Parts: sequence; C-alpha cells; structure tokens
Amino acid sequence: MCRLYSRRLSTLKPQLDAHNVRHVGIGLEELGVEDFVKGNYFDGELYIDLKKACYEQLNYKRLGVFGAIGSLLKKKAREAFAAIKKEDIKGDMKGDGFQNGGTLIISAGGKECLLNFVQDKAYDHVELEDVLKALNIEGAVVEGATGTSPKVECNDDVCTIKK
Repeated sequence: MCRLYSRRLSTLKPQLDAHNVRHVGIGLEELGVEDFVKGNYFDGELYIDLKKACYEQLNYKRLGVFGAIGSLLKKKAREAFAAIKKEDIKGDMKGDGFQNGGTLIISAGGKECLLNFVQDKAYDHVELEDVLKALNIEGAVVEGATGTSPKVECNDDVCTIKK
C-alpha cells in the first residue's frame, strides 16, 4: 500500500514545486528500493533510514501480526487493494511490512510542524487535500506525472536518491 500512497502523494509534485516545497520520503530499508525507484512510485527526494531512528523518534508504531492481518480485512484495505490492482502497482511483499509511517510537514526553517499524520493501520494515509491545506496552497488536487528513475547512492546507514 505504501507504493500506492507514495504515487498519490507524488501527484502533488507540480504544486509543491510551484510553491518551493521540498518533497522528501524516508524509507526504512534497502530491500525493494531499486524496484520502487524504477516503478516511479515517488517523485521527490528519497532517503533510507536503516536504523529506523526517525521512525522511533516520531513514535511511528509497528503493527503486530494479528493487527496487520485484521486491518487487511477492513473495507478501506479492500478499497486500497482494488486501487493497487487498477493502477497496476507491483509489489513483492518482501521486507518490513509491519512498520507504519506517516506524513510530516514542517515549515521553512523547521520552526513549526504544519501537519503530523501518523499512520495507525496499513491502509491509513493522509488526504492530499490535507497536505495542500497544511501548506496553504490554494486550489484542488491536480494530477501530476512522476519523474524519471533517479540514481541511488548509499553509505553506511543512509541511501539517497539523486535525480
């Protein structure tokens, strides 16, 4: 589901660029990054936090096995799976599927948190309209195109994607 929601957030890229807003994603492992990049699921800067330090500091929780299975049976999860199939989003179910994330919007200069959406269930995601509202960007959500595959560069604990 993260590929679906990453792709949806990326549709905001033209509006974010027009307002000089950086679009940054943080992943938690290298496994699947190459396919994620090749599939153009995210159109922004991508960093990998192998130690999951930011996830811990932001108190993003991990799902338990029973919670994960239970959440996959909910109507919202079924709707997400239908969208994944319709949009032909490929995934391999490898890696840490139990770590939840969120969407954090910080003001220029890092002085204020404008939005802190914390994912509770695997199917939870921030509404695109809420992102624009938090950034005080007028207008409706506009569909945008994702960019070309960037280059992945890794060091000891962090991978960065350069366009």
